[in-house]
Amino acid sequence: MKLTDPNDSNITISPESIKSRYNFLDYIGNIGAGPEAGYLRAAYSDDETRGMKVLAEAAADAGLNCTWDGLGNLSIETPGNFREWIETGSHLDTVPCGGNFDGLAGVVAGLEALIALQASSGRVKRGMRLRVWRGEESATFGSSSTGSKGAFGILEPAVLLNRFQGISLKDAMLSQGCDPSVVENRVATIPPEGIDSIYAYIELHIEQGNLLETSGKELGIVLGIRGASRMMVTLEGAFDHSGATPMGGAFRKDVNLALGYIIVRLDELATRHIEAGMDLVQTIGVINSSSDLNELNSDIYRNAVTKVSGFAYFSHEVRSCNSYESDIFCLEAIEIILDTAKEFGISAGIKEIGKTAGIPSLSGTVQVALEASSCEAGASFMKMFSGAWHDAAVVASQQRSDGSRIPAGMLFIPCKDGKSHTPEEYCSPEQIAKGATVLARAMLRLADE
Repeated sequence: MKLTDPNDSNITISPESIKSRYNFLDYIGNIGAGPEAGYLRAAYSDDETRGMKVLAEAAADAGLNCTWDGLGNLSIETPGNFREWIETGSHLDTVPCGGNFDGLAGVVAGLEALIALQASSGRVKRGMRLRVWRGEESATFGSSSTGSKGAFGILEPAVLLNRFQGISLKDAMLSQGCDPSVVENRVATIPPEGIDSIYAYIELHIEQGNLLETSGKELGIVLGIRGASRMMVTLEGAFDHSGATPMGGAFRKDVNLALGYIIVRLDELATRHIEAGMDLVQTIGVINSSSDLNELNSDIYRNAVTKVSGFAYFSHEVRSCNSYESDIFCLEAIEIILDTAKEFGISAGIKEIGKTAGIPSLSGTVQVALEASSCEAGASFMKMFSGAWHDAAVVASQQRSDGSRIPAGMLFIPCKDGKSHTPEEYCSPEQIAKGATVLARAMLRLADE
């Protein structure tokens, strides 16, 4: 690291700065806090926009430059003309009844980092930028990383028809002064030369799990980001009288019994693969409980206490950094589902409902910068994978004009009890400050290498 001023490497962001300087965590935390438990700053809502404007005003007051693109993404930059940029970024939107730190912690840390780095901006090779992306969460309009995908021109236009609380994504965008034609025409708001100018990208985020907390580590340096393969499985058997129909496959076509065996066998399959060294997690998240599906297929309501069950459905999700291994596992899972259904005399229908490739390996250059900066700041850390999707994965998949990918990385801070997407989600000002300090030092390290 070549620094003009040796004191630059001693940048430290205090908990008081996180807690008090702009009171973001309280003020923005009240934006989207409703009468029900938790927060809802939905993508392309008045609340998401209001939070981003608060950040823009604070950044401008601190002497930073702010610009908005046609999708409503906010860019905050250190002053100066630079050919290359070191970026950080995250989001402000939440899931329904969500927490206040998923996304927001990274935005606050990024802004504090840029404010602390301003004094160095005239003495380093590269500028520093914070991107506040719109609509990272998929729980509202069913589209993850809406703002970042749209910025790179890879958001599918069909998602504009997706609806949340009765309004389409297209109309929600229009209501916030954004331009959905950017998505319709696949126009990237970050042009090719803009992609080439991103020297490195680092996203700070809460872990959304409890590995850091249980390991007693202050930070996590992320090695890769898991993608997801999702299926919806429908099981059809026969409805019969629960008392008059004898037990056994010769008499019953019981989908609930088959479902129980399928779940256990899928769990055994996952255990075998994990023990063999495969990176994956598997989840059966929905069982007969989707209001949308139940509205379309009323057969679920034919099940009763006094009947052998004749209809059921469940969701199956696999997350892995390695798409090849994930595909192999999913094929074996499908085979188990079909074989078990046949064993119990029922039929199984399988529909893929989503597939996103993981990022097997984030930038080694960024990881080295984060590791060196963590050591320099006296912060304990561990290397780990991200089980959740983040905008950093979108950035990491973007190709420059020379064929290389944008070097991207992630820095995790702990969240209390590993809770996320829930009102109990929490990380302390001290934890955010520690992460922001390492983030700032790593950005400076990359800005002058």
